[in-house]
Amino acid sequence: MALHLYFDLTDTLRLAEHAVAAAEHAPTFTEREEQTPCRGALEWVHDHGVYLMSSGLPRLKDSNRPQTNLVVYAHGWNPDTDGHRHDPNLGGDDFVEHLHLTEAPTPLIDTLRAAHAAGDRWLHLTVSADTYEARVARTRRPD
Repeated sequence: MALHLYFDLTDTLRLAEHAVAAAEHAPTFTEREEQTPCRGALEWVHDHGVYLMSSGLPRLKDSNRPQTNLVVYAHGWNPDTDGHRHDPNLGGDDFVEHLHLTEAPTPLIDTLRAAHAAGDRWLHLTVSADTYEARVARTRRPD
């Protein structure tokens, strides 16, 4: 069965706009090894919770905690408020996956902007053991 992760679209778009506006980005391991540039991404992270952050450098800081990067937790996956959760589709190891924002044919940044303007509320990641799909949604599936 797939795991459904929902990220607040307004907050996610703030991260995405920072990433596409930044002149420099934190590359993935593969981008660093192949010396290919990252042109802006949402970093989907699984470590202390499940969250997104901007790949843009300098990092977007959290105004409430200036020593930390601004993150958007998946609904129900903030360990400080929701406790520690586990799902086999996320595997046992921590990871960072880039959701590139400007890749053709349909740049994710354009999808996020249009969805936000249309009143959608969530970036929805459907995750299975070996793949994921990103889309937008007006409502969230019940837990």
